[in-house]
Amino acid sequence: MKRTGAAIALVLTSQLACGGSKSPTAPSPTPTPTPVPTTPVDPLRDSASAAGKLAGTAVQSSFLNDPRYTEVFDRHFNYVTAEYEMKWDPIERVRGSEDFLGGDAIASYAAAMGMKLKGHALVWHGAVPGWANGLSNDDFRAAVERHIRIVADHYRGQVYAWDVVNEAIADDGPGLRDSVFQQKLGDTYIADAFRLARQSDPQALLFYNDYGGEGLNAKSDRIYDLVRGLVQQGVPIDGVGLQMHVSASNPPDASAVGANMRRLVSLGLRVNISEMDVQVRDLAPATRLDVQKSVYHAIIAACVLEARCDAVTFWGFTDAHSWLNSPLGSDAPLLFDTLYAPKPAFYGVQDAFSHR
Repeated sequence: MKRTGAAIALVLTSQLACGGSKSPTAPSPTPTPTPVPTTPVDPLRDSASAAGKLAGTAVQSSFLNDPRYTEVFDRHFNYVTAEYEMKWDPIERVRGSEDFLGGDAIASYAAAMGMKLKGHALVWHGAVPGWANGLSNDDFRAAVERHIRIVADHYRGQVYAWDVVNEAIADDGPGLRDSVFQQKLGDTYIADAFRLARQSDPQALLFYNDYGGEGLNAKSDRIYDLVRGLVQQGVPIDGVGLQMHVSASNPPDASAVGANMRRLVSLGLRVNISEMDVQVRDLAPATRLDVQKSVYHAIIAACVLEARCDAVTFWGFTDAHSWLNSPLGSDAPLLFDTLYAPKPAFYGVQDAFSHR
């Protein structure tokens, strides 16, 4: 018998104990606003499915104990990304001792609700355990390889897709980010990580994920060159995640986003919108929600037009839980407000999925 989100959350209680200015660096806070009754709206996942897309959101395991949260989560989404708890640092804070409790809770919930699960992320400079930074190059390589094998094997058969490498391209100038991975392992670490991930989980889709390269610009050119090189080398990469942490006052041009998607697809890759939120704090309060709705609509519509843009994931869904919030709700970047009521942005996304 299918259990409700609230019932599953109670079961999960016993199981519980991305970088730079444009990408989340830590889990979002967990305030507890008081909700008000809302009129149910049509499930977003139904509109997405009709367009051939998955409707996704990032979550933390602790949120799954809140029936207010799970009521909206269960109704509207069929694709879930672990916001933080499948990354290296939270899993192996102590060397050689893995803690999968948070990630397992998310995986169990997704399975119970029939949702697809995306693992995030096997290699990211923002979630390296403190003990790993001081290792020799050889020991660091062995630690990274062990991490990828153990984590990918642990979630084998549960994860639909992995963000294998996250944010490896430099923000300014050519080449890779000057991260501990690049310093200790050299430029080949990206290809090596994808090969290890494929060996550990042959069925999961494998993605490169990054921000700031959503449209057509110097960084998106570098991302394109990176993944084209991986494809040419025969590296097992299946797609690219375009994070889409954008500002409503200066969003990427939707036609440029579409053009970027098409050139990535021309390499034989899938594309996802992988971490979308739309920041509004620098707009006049009277215009914020309408402009935010327009930005969401335009970007999602670009994905809908591209057959191989097969998933849209929002980096959370309620303004009560966002990495951008300080104080609570100050940036209002998501589809539901702090009281879990749908915002104009929600209807903009739904209209885009429905070709309206």
